[in-house]
Amino acid sequence: MIGLLDIGGTKLAAARSAEPGRLQNLQRTPTPADPAGALASLLDRAADGAELDAIAVSLPGPFDRAGAALIDPPGMPERWHGLRVGEDLGERYGCPVVVENDANAAALAEATWGAGRDAQTVVYFTVSTGVGTGVVRDGAVWHGRHDTEGGHQVVWPRWAGGPPCHCGGAGCLEALASGLAIERRFGVRGEHLEDPEAWADIGRWLGLGAVNAIALVDPDVVLFGGGVTAAWDRFAPSLQRTIAEHLHLQPVPRVELGSLGEERNLLGALALGAAALAAPVR
Repeated sequence: MIGLLDIGGTKLAAARSAEPGRLQNLQRTPTPADPAGALASLLDRAADGAELDAIAVSLPGPFDRAGAALIDPPGMPERWHGLRVGEDLGERYGCPVVVENDANAAALAEATWGAGRDAQTVVYFTVSTGVGTGVVRDGAVWHGRHDTEGGHQVVWPRWAGGPPCHCGGAGCLEALASGLAIERRFGVRGEHLEDPEAWADIGRWLGLGAVNAIALVDPDVVLFGGGVTAAWDRFAPSLQRTIAEHLHLQPVPRVELGSLGEERNLLGALALGAAALAAPVR
């Protein structure tokens, strides 16, 4: 049995699973200001007395992969910063703990069971509190030296007036099209934003981000997910036009919403946890 956790800026989720692609006893709760005991309490509810052979966690970037710890995730309460997720859960449950960036987890889930399951190379954008990216090729997450940070590609440089970003830079995609950016730029949360031109603007920035990803990776499919994509129909036309207008040397790949909904991060964690249990002991 694998215990699963998804840590987000506004909500936490947990489940358990004993078979590929299937979640059991899904639990959700708003992200509390204080993490003390929150993850274990939620995981205990999801496990419901079952013994866990491994735990797999989807968490927001940036994070310390070696230390399995949060660093400075956008939108998370201050007390979550620096939380050593892997160490804390490993000590409590006495089993292996695997952690992965939420965008990578979602990308792997979509490539395994979702809209990218027939593709060799999948690029996934999660547009939520922040903006993250995951790249999956031949069924495996591609990390690079540390991790992909497509939300921090610079699309509006500081010297041209680009707005400051949470990362310390300026003009990042995350500073222009994330949930936090929408609230800062337009004065309302995304679910309350009605202005068509505002949504067209968000689509243009996300389209430029997709163009850059396509130019570098040449994927079979580019998928989008995350809370902001609840308004997909409002910004997708602008996003698609931007890609068509700016991509000239490569054919436009399939660009669409992911198909796994809110469970994508937990499903990606499941794929990682199953792989960890199946790996030979060295």
